[in-house]
Amino acid sequence: MQPRGESERASPGRGGPLAQAADTFALPHYPRLWLSNLIQFVCFQIQSLSLQWLVTTLTPSRTALGLLGFVQGGTMAVASPGAGVVVDRYSKRNLIVAGRLGIAAIGLSVALLAHTESIAFWHLLIAGVIGGSLASLMNPASQTYVFDVVGRTRIHSAVALNAMGSSFGHTGGAALAGVLIAAIGIVGAFASASTALLLAAGLVLAIPIRGLGATGQKRSALSELGEVLAYVRSNPPVLLALVGCSMAIFNGAVSPMRPIFARHVLEVGSEGFGAMAASHGVGTIVAALAVTLFPLRRNLGIWIVGTMLAFAVGLLLYSFAFSFAWVLGAEFWLGLTGQVWNVAAVTGFQLAVPERMRGRVLALMYALVQLGFVGIFAAGALADVVGDQVALGTFGALPTLILASVLALGWRTLKRM
Repeated sequence: MQPRGESERASPGRGGPLAQAADTFALPHYPRLWLSNLIQFVCFQIQSLSLQWLVTTLTPSRTALGLLGFVQGGTMAVASPGAGVVVDRYSKRNLIVAGRLGIAAIGLSVALLAHTESIAFWHLLIAGVIGGSLASLMNPASQTYVFDVVGRTRIHSAVALNAMGSSFGHTGGAALAGVLIAAIGIVGAFASASTALLLAAGLVLAIPIRGLGATGQKRSALSELGEVLAYVRSNPPVLLALVGCSMAIFNGAVSPMRPIFARHVLEVGSEGFGAMAASHGVGTIVAALAVTLFPLRRNLGIWIVGTMLAFAVGLLLYSFAFSFAWVLGAEFWLGLTGQVWNVAAVTGFQLAVPERMRGRVLALMYALVQLGFVGIFAAGALADVVGDQVALGTFGALPTLILASVLALGWRTLKRM
């Protein structure tokens, strides 16, 4: 019999938010999980930025960069609903370990191909499909495993602390990626990140809590998917919050346009590229600190849609690119609003749905969020036709209008989540 979540063995702290966060971090297994996630966040950021930079060295086409994101994100969007069924059935810990080992293998393969100068764009597309499939399992498994380790009473603090680790990881990973690419090249960057992922896998494997799904008779995958879709349709607040999440089809445009703005619009090179991503990371750190000090306990539906709207406004402002400093400020805003959205969504959906559906509902949320990678392809293609700034501005303006309407018309419904 696997150990129970830590909060089932200890009562929650009675102090303020900081004291409760400290109590959560003092649990026997959570620090190891937090450290393993931190290493993962750093490595994923290094691999992601290295991959984007590698594409710009292989081809000047914005469409190619968008196509890679489309393939990876499209795979995640298609695979996520089925992945949610897997997460609700099997050991979340083991799924996380397998996913990290798989991502490490992908990074080492890309490094080897680049080292032998045999790397081609189609190799990256294959890597995107495999990586997207693994990520579709890892995302809901990682978030719901936190719940399994700390329990319902500590989930607010645990998600905020996890967001803090994500922020440090993205910021440090972004800055480190720029340094590594400049100092030891693409090959060294991929190899370093992949090696560290092995450590992250080992740390989480050592946690005795397996994070098993609900026991009992298992139905077909289609039946379980149908069950969660029927539940969402019958729950208007959750449904409307998921509609807001679907606007990520526009909001994901910043990912392919960041290296384009660094190389072609602002002409700041790999160091500036790293600084832009790092500024985004600083925004996530500030947001993580804020939600730790002031936990999001009410109106989570409004927070989910509202922060998605704020992110879209940031994209619109980003597109003006008046100066490097202006873009750094926009990156900070995107990091800030994106992180608050992440905490609100991960916490809100897990608390709003039955425990046996957590994996499937979060997987559905991630499937909608991955539509942003579909938008990545469209953003890259549009940039080749109308220019970089007009393309990004378009992808900021459209969701701004849509989300403002959703928030205005659905305010009362969202307040019930």
